[in-house]
Amino acid sequence: MIRVAWAQIKHSPSRLLAVLLAVVLSAAMLVGTVVFQGTSTASMAAVMAAPLKPVDVIIDPDDADVKSLKPSWAEDVLTKARVSGKVKAMAPYYAATVTAYGMDARGTANVYSVSRDPSLRWFGLESGDWPRSADQIVISQDTAGKLGVRIGGTVTLKSSDGTKHVVTVSGINDVRFKPMTGTDYAIYADPAYFGDATPGELFVKLNDPSDIDSVAQRLTMAAQSDGVTAVAGVEMIRQTSAMMAGGSTQLTVIMAVFTIIALLCAMMVISSTYRTLIAQRTRNIAMLRLVGARRANIRSLVLSEALITAMAGTLVGALIGMGGGYAAMTVMGQAFGGFAANPLLLAGTLLLTVAATVLAAWATVRHATRIPPIQALDGAAQYEDGNDAKANDRTHNGSVPRIVFGAVCAIAGVALLWVGAAGFHMPIALVGGLVLALGLVLALPRLVAMLMPVVATVLSVCGLAGKLAAASLSANVRRAGGTITAVAFGISLISALSSAATTGTATINADLDYRYPVSAALYTPDNSTLSDKVLQHAREITDAQGSYPIRTIAIDHAPDGVKTTPRILDVIPDKAAVVFAKDDQWHAGEENGVPVALVHPRYMSTIGIKEGDTLTLTVAGVPVTVRAHASQLTESPKLAIIITDGQLAALPRADAIEPALKTSMIWFKAKPGIDRAKLAGQINRLAVADPNATVGGGIAESNDILNVLNMLLMLSYAMLAITVTISLTGLANQLALSVIERTNEISMLRALGTRRGVIRTEIVIEALTLTIIGTFVGLLVGLPLGIAGVKAQIGGMTSQFTTQLPWTQIGVLIPVILFAAFLAAAIPARNATRIQAAQGLTS
Repeated sequence: MIRVAWAQIKHSPSRLLAVLLAVVLSAAMLVGTVVFQGTSTASMAAVMAAPLKPVDVIIDPDDADVKSLKPSWAEDVLTKARVSGKVKAMAPYYAATVTAYGMDARGTANVYSVSRDPSLRWFGLESGDWPRSADQIVISQDTAGKLGVRIGGTVTLKSSDGTKHVVTVSGINDVRFKPMTGTDYAIYADPAYFGDATPGELFVKLNDPSDIDSVAQRLTMAAQSDGVTAVAGVEMIRQTSAMMAGGSTQLTVIMAVFTIIALLCAMMVISSTYRTLIAQRTRNIAMLRLVGARRANIRSLVLSEALITAMAGTLVGALIGMGGGYAAMTVMGQAFGGFAANPLLLAGTLLLTVAATVLAAWATVRHATRIPPIQALDGAAQYEDGNDAKANDRTHNGSVPRIVFGAVCAIAGVALLWVGAAGFHMPIALVGGLVLALGLVLALPRLVAMLMPVVATVLSVCGLAGKLAAASLSANVRRAGGTITAVAFGISLISALSSAATTGTATINADLDYRYPVSAALYTPDNSTLSDKVLQHAREITDAQGSYPIRTIAIDHAPDGVKTTPRILDVIPDKAAVVFAKDDQWHAGEENGVPVALVHPRYMSTIGIKEGDTLTLTVAGVPVTVRAHASQLTESPKLAIIITDGQLAALPRADAIEPALKTSMIWFKAKPGIDRAKLAGQINRLAVADPNATVGGGIAESNDILNVLNMLLMLSYAMLAITVTISLTGLANQLALSVIERTNEISMLRALGTRRGVIRTEIVIEALTLTIIGTFVGLLVGLPLGIAGVKAQIGGMTSQFTTQLPWTQIGVLIPVILFAAFLAAAIPARNATRIQAAQGLTS
């Protein structure tokens, strides 16, 4: 039968296009997920392991505190181990985070040391020279473009303590990847740049690589007393790769869940398509039965076609998935580790796609084997397998156990989702999502079939076209239920992702607003006055609802709180008090003649005072007594004690303090719902005007988090677009099958004078009805599913969990999906209007 199946495929390949499309998309999603996992892991490992590739042995402090070690600790270990004769080269490894100021931009940067010995350098130069002194650096072409500098240009690097280094770009390196540490740029400098800082590691290159194990052992033994260890370079690379693989596992699992659900949608589409094919080939199959083919032969024929189509579609889908997955990673700038994919996982996904296709076809084989030989002598274009309208009692009675089991699965899935969300356990929530999906697959088609009479009653009020659509859906309730389920799956995934994204973003913003009442701050670490240019242009930040200049003065003396002792007194405008602190957290004015000041609760606890107690400071040589009120605002952007202009004026010797105040800070409050990344860009551009300025507040952290979230959303939306395409393919198949099975009915309607427009409208009404019901079910399931998933993932990390529904996305999704349904009905509607009135007389 394989030869017969192949002959029929070659004779009419267009019949299997729908199956082929579903298989191709499913295979592409599965393979794309594998490629994403492998390539992203390889890329992250390449970034982390790149500096280690030329290294034979790494001397590492391990669990020891680097700050407690002497600056020469690494060389001392080499001396104690007496391995100097085996060492070809060594290089201390330093790293520091700074703020980089170029001609066009400002941003955070990691400065890494680069060895003076060529054998320990892990990258080359595109142009220029290697850094030879503390005031020279090497950067990538991408970094040079963003900062607006070239070879010979200067960049200002400012440390967290306010120390500034003006360095010259001596060379452009050939590093293509972006830093993955939350910073904007990567800069490479000579070890002299780090002065007398303690190195974090020591890289060692040996004369004879075969000595690696023995040298590492001797180094470890020599350094045991200091808590220092030695590791072979290849072992450190292996550990780094394993760590990166573990870090990407959770995202891969989430993507795999989406892919498996999409595969279930594809199986529904494939099953529906084979029903269509069998209906189209009723006479051919009956003829085979008439000439002696047994039911086993017919079964073998259908499954052989499915196997051939599955293998071809899987091959094409695998190529698309590999190419598309790698291209997506390249566009995002995350493919610098090269193409990578686990061959066993690839083989497993291909076998899974083929098996799923054959299994879906198997579910429809019984329809083909029940076609009697006598059907070959009938002019009907299809065999009606005891359609749903004639067998409603059997359909409903036989479906009760399946509905009950499906409902139990759905309830169990919802319970697992609730447990995962309440207990913040993402694996439990993922299992709950899969169990819920299984319950929907089992129960939803049957439930829709039971409710279809109600739908038919509603459609009957839409005139003749509505009545015809109602009759068609009522006659094929099981197939309509399967189509609705496929559409509901696609919509539920999109709505789940949208609700997860909006809720996640709202939660992140709420958490940042709580931890950082000041959305962003521009300040000078040494409390010097900000430049006039910065102060003048601060009001031009359009994505902030306001900018507030803050005057500061150093506190000469305050009760000692060890590390938590505030050193700065902030004087904020009166109007800023209601913006940055809630009314119930701020007491303006005085209490019993003593001004109220905001003080950090951690500092209050350290010095042993409580809410409402007095605190005496010395500012500009003047003793100032204030009443303490606990507030997190005092840590934005650095630990301070805060009073308002009005409270300052109420102090006994305010005139002695006023002249010493300097406008060293500007606070910004983000507008509600604003894109924080855009606000961060505006403030960073403003900061370029003053190299003394530093950006603080919650803007930097939120920018990093939201950038990662946006990248994941782009990947997930791409995957879900494929799922919706599969679902709409199933809708088109349902309509096509409806037209085929009703050829005689439609021709009779045409003979009775029914216009083509009515027939076309009927098909469109069917499409829209199925899509509307599927969309409603999808939204009903998907919106809470996404919220539960986000709560399971990040609910335990913050007390500011905020639920927010994606009303904008829903408003866009509904008309788009309805328009897509209209397009899916176009070809079946055209085929229906081409049926001639005389065609029904041929049976």
